[in-house]
Amino acid sequence: MPPLGLGCLGAWVKKHCWFCEVAFFRDDDALIGWKPDIVGISSATENFTDAIKFACRIKEELGIPVWVGGAHITALPHTLPECFDVGIVMEGELTATELVKLYNDHKPTPEDLAKVHGISFHGESGVVVNSPRDLIPDIDVLPFPDREMLGEDWSVPLNEEVHMMTSRGCPYDCIFCAAPVQWKKVRFFSPEYVVREIEYLRQCYDPEEIFFFDDLFIGHIPRFKKICALMKERRLHEGIVFRTYARVDLIDETIADLFAEMNFLYIDFGFESNSQPVLDFMRKRNVTPEKNQRAIDLLAPLGISIGSNFIIGCPFETREQMEETRAFIERNKELMERCALGPLQAVPGTPIWEYAKSRGIVSEGPEMDWSRYIIDFDHIDMTRDPYLCETMSMEEFTAFYNECHRIVTEINLRGQIRKMGRDLQRVRARERRLRSELGTLKGSRLVRFAAKLKKNR
Repeated sequence: MPPLGLGCLGAWVKKHCWFCEVAFFRDDDALIGWKPDIVGISSATENFTDAIKFACRIKEELGIPVWVGGAHITALPHTLPECFDVGIVMEGELTATELVKLYNDHKPTPEDLAKVHGISFHGESGVVVNSPRDLIPDIDVLPFPDREMLGEDWSVPLNEEVHMMTSRGCPYDCIFCAAPVQWKKVRFFSPEYVVREIEYLRQCYDPEEIFFFDDLFIGHIPRFKKICALMKERRLHEGIVFRTYARVDLIDETIADLFAEMNFLYIDFGFESNSQPVLDFMRKRNVTPEKNQRAIDLLAPLGISIGSNFIIGCPFETREQMEETRAFIERNKELMERCALGPLQAVPGTPIWEYAKSRGIVSEGPEMDWSRYIIDFDHIDMTRDPYLCETMSMEEFTAFYNECHRIVTEINLRGQIRKMGRDLQRVRARERRLRSELGTLKGSRLVRFAAKLKKNR
């Protein structure tokens, strides 16, 4: 899907730097052919190795400043590689705008860069990390992401699905999640702002589905209910389906019924585990195995498609505790349509990163191969991927993972078949509606009059 973070950044810079032309590229050949004055690269940990390769090539062929932003450099600003001139830490709109204006005036000196909050850069004696920039207090001031700049050449066409972000951050602090590192605190767009963007997306793309891609869209229940009320008032829930992430401890009969009423057909959960000690270790506060099951039992009878995510391999997790999670998946495999399961990863900046670093499993030095974070979930290799579990050998863990993966694959294949059936029903319904509109148009007095005029010419 299009990277909305860069869409937000592009929209803000265009608005506040009138002298600046902004473009987005997925291909480095096309980017180099455009001959920009400055390049910014957004990168998470798993593609940071590629970001370095792109930056080195851009430097070699164009000799221009290259900036890097995103979750990885936000967590490790002091590790800024030489190929990047600036690392943009945390929220980027205000910082990028200040940098664009600074570079437009003149080539900045280290003294100039030292005055810019929220960046790291190369000083005379190494990487300098400046003081953080204050977060934008009212994010309603931000324009909608510039989706036109991001283009439409994506694997999921925009008339099928568009996604949107209605918040920044998450109200929770699970030990494996980078959201608290990236955003520090949660901020929500107002219900009125959210509904305006829904209207905009429906007018521009007429999508079959809108995906609320927040870390936790329903993280503020009164706000969620207000959004639903405004959508219902403007009939924005009609003729479309919605998808979002939810959390099991926030699901009750009222929320389940509201999902069904507002056409939230697809709901995805981060169950993570069905073992209470593991849930506690992960800081899944107020979550229990009973609430995991209750969420499924409330939504499935309403015809809501349930997606699930699971993590195994916490440092002190035993095989018996992993078996509790596998049993939960097996027990509910007929009720889930999407499932993802993987080994625990130590994402930079998280508590589990600090633990892995203390054990020598990962490091912040130049020897660290960030491509190890690209896991082939069909063929995992725990001799290569950072392995955190201390109760099982790599061989035993891999065998157990493969057993679970077979169940996961079965769930996903069955879910794809069900989705194809629903999609076919929607296509047929749309075809019937269009044929009806065409029939009405053909029978209208205006069309008959135009045809008569044409005949009498």
